[in-house]
Amino acid sequence: MNDAAHRPKTPESACPARWWHAIADERIQCDLCPRDCKLHDGQRGACFVRQNVGGRMLLTTYGRSSGFCIDPIEKKPLNHFFPGSAILSFGTAGCNLACKFCQNWDISKSKDMDRLLDAATPEGIAAAAVAYGAHSVAFTYN
Repeated sequence: MNDAAHRPKTPESACPARWWHAIADERIQCDLCPRDCKLHDGQRGACFVRQNVGGRMLLTTYGRSSGFCIDPIEKKPLNHFFPGSAILSFGTAGCNLACKFCQNWDISKSKDMDRLLDAATPEGIAAAAVAYGAHSVAFTYN
């Protein structure tokens, strides 16, 4: 039997992830958050965006965003840094929490392929912030 034929498809935007290690039973353990998800090949963590593919952890949302918005800095907890300025807000799908009061549950609990439509490279995000006159960038929504 060909193992490659049964291996889960790697998302096209997947990127090698950090903060994980191999454990018994051919699983890997995610060390990024306190959930310590233990994943068999093909499984995703509670966040849904970190996946075991072939015994290595991949981040399936890298380079894609669930949306962008120019907001007033006063919407953010660090508003005293640049009072009166604009901030570029963006986020991805997935979240390791399960807050019942989450106002962004449709983004944070969505499957990455359902919500990630916009390209979001670090260089592109910085360029968009400059183009729209935002002095800051916020990773938000999830």
